[in-house]
Amino acid sequence: MGMDQRISASASAFDAIASRYDDMFSAAANPLIAMMRARVMSAVDRHFATPATLLEIGCGTGEDALSLVERGHRVVACDPSPAMIATARAKTAAAGRGAEAQIEFIRGSVEAVADTWSARGQAVDGVFSNFAPLNCELSLAPLRLLLERALRRGGRFIAVVLPQICPLEVALFMARAEPRAALRRFRRAAVGDVEGQQFVMKYYGAPDFDRALGAGFRRIEARSLGLFLPPLSFGPSFARVPGLLAALGAIEDRVSALPGLRRMGDHVLLVYERA
Repeated sequence: MGMDQRISASASAFDAIASRYDDMFSAAANPLIAMMRARVMSAVDRHFATPATLLEIGCGTGEDALSLVERGHRVVACDPSPAMIATARAKTAAAGRGAEAQIEFIRGSVEAVADTWSARGQAVDGVFSNFAPLNCELSLAPLRLLLERALRRGGRFIAVVLPQICPLEVALFMARAEPRAALRRFRRAAVGDVEGQQFVMKYYGAPDFDRALGAGFRRIEARSLGLFLPPLSFGPSFARVPGLLAALGAIEDRVSALPGLRRMGDHVLLVYERA
């Protein structure tokens, strides 16, 4: 395969839940998931002309890759977790409707995919990464290398990542008398936890990507995802109050791109264009 087959601690953690991931994070289990995904796909429709060839970083079980295919795109989907890739392949095969022909799966980290991309002789129209797999990358330098090798000039890159500041998360955990959880994004050494499996991670915002990507990439959009809407882990609780999530979502949609607010939240959505 020509790609480093060692698995990182974060990939191992997601490997362990691959068979249950879709049940844990389905719209039925957590209605907030569908709301967040709809907002991300709206950005996809704004920034990627159809049809396009897209590279997805951190494809997980293939949910977003299938959504991209339904929108008329072709997808090269990568993930460092072997079990996630296996689950995504099985889901794609079960989906039918020609989806298998439109999605190519690659197992590998950002660095591993960057190291082997030039041999493909391919440039993609856009790069996409949803729900924070890039927070598992301890440096954004491999990402810049991958974008320089894979993304055509004028192509766009959409990233949904976890920033350091999420005011509602702090407030909600403080209300539960859980100060460690409330302040977890401010730790010097951030730690991710997936059902007891821990791994080192980093919180990233627009300034981090601006510095890492450099002058060759221009940021053209930034907006909050989860400023008035709660963090994903609180979604089921908020959903018990009829109409609450819809009301909070309507407020968020009005203010999520405002200066000062667009850099904070449970997630932030960033869009860059390659010069």
